[in-house]
Amino acid sequence: MSYHIMNKILSTIRNYGSIALSLFCLAVFTGCMSGDYDIPSDEELLNSVGNPSITERHLVTIAELKTMYADQMAASGAVKQITEDLQLKATVTGNDISGNIYQEIALQDSTGAIIVGVSASALYGQVAIGSEVLIDLQDLYIGNYRMQPQIGALYNGTIGRMSRYTWQRHFRLTGKSNVIEPEVFADGGSATTWNLDKDAGKLGVIKNVKFSGVGASTTYANPEAGAGSVSLYFQGYDRTVMMYNSNYADFAADKVPTGKVNVTGIVKRYNNSWEFIIRTIDDVQEVE
Repeated sequence: MSYHIMNKILSTIRNYGSIALSLFCLAVFTGCMSGDYDIPSDEELLNSVGNPSITERHLVTIAELKTMYADQMAASGAVKQITEDLQLKATVTGNDISGNIYQEIALQDSTGAIIVGVSASALYGQVAIGSEVLIDLQDLYIGNYRMQPQIGALYNGTIGRMSRYTWQRHFRLTGKSNVIEPEVFADGGSATTWNLDKDAGKLGVIKNVKFSGVGASTTYANPEAGAGSVSLYFQGYDRTVMMYNSNYADFAADKVPTGKVNVTGIVKRYNNSWEFIIRTIDDVQEVE
C-alpha cells in the first residue's frame, strides 16, 4: 500500500473520530442543559426530604392562587387540578408534631394562608414550623374542605390528601427559616374582624378568654376513646368559635385551665365557623 493511500485512510479515521467525539459531547451538553441529571429517581425521592430539582419559575402568592381558582374557593367541596406551571413559596406555621394536626401542613405568606393535605405521618420531621418551602403546584389539586382552602389530591370528587410520594416530588426546602407572628383574632370577648374568605387557615391568637363549662378535672380530649375529637368553647363567644382537640394529641389527657388564657393556633374555617387548632400544649398560655 502506498504512502498516499495510507495517509488518506488515517485522515478519514481521524475525521470520523472527531465527529463521534463531537456528537458525544453534544449529547452530554444537551442532557446537562435539560436538567435531567438533576431529577432524582423514585427511590431517591422516598429517601430524601423533598425534590431538589424544583426551581422558582412562575411564583404566585397564596392570595393570587385563591383568586385564580376563585370558583373552587366559593363552592363547598369544589376541586380542580392545577395545570399551569406555578410555584408557591410559603412558611410552615403548623404541622403534626403533637398529633393534634393530622396529615396536614399549614402554610402562610404575607398575603394569606392555605392547608396542604399529605397522607403521611411525622411530617414535622421534614417541615418544621418556620421552614420556608417551595411547592411545585402543577398537577396537584386545589379546592376546599368545609370551605377551608386546601391543596392536595382528588378524593371521591373533592379535595383530599396527596400521597407521601407525590408530596416528596412536589416540594423542597429553601433553607430559610421565618418567624410568623400570630395575628390577634379577638381579645377578651371582643368581636373578631377576621374575614372567613381571606383569613382562613392563618396563625392566630385569641386573648384573655376562659373556656366554657370546664371544671378542675376537664381534659382537652379523651385519649381512651380512640379516633375522634373534643371541641371546647370560649366564654363570651357563640359556638361559631371553638377549639379543636384530637383524642390522639399528646396533650389529650392534660387538664384544661379554668382561668383566663391566651390560645394560639391555626385558625381554620369550618363552613361558617372558626376552629382553633393548637400545635402543641405550649400554645395555651395562662394569663396571670
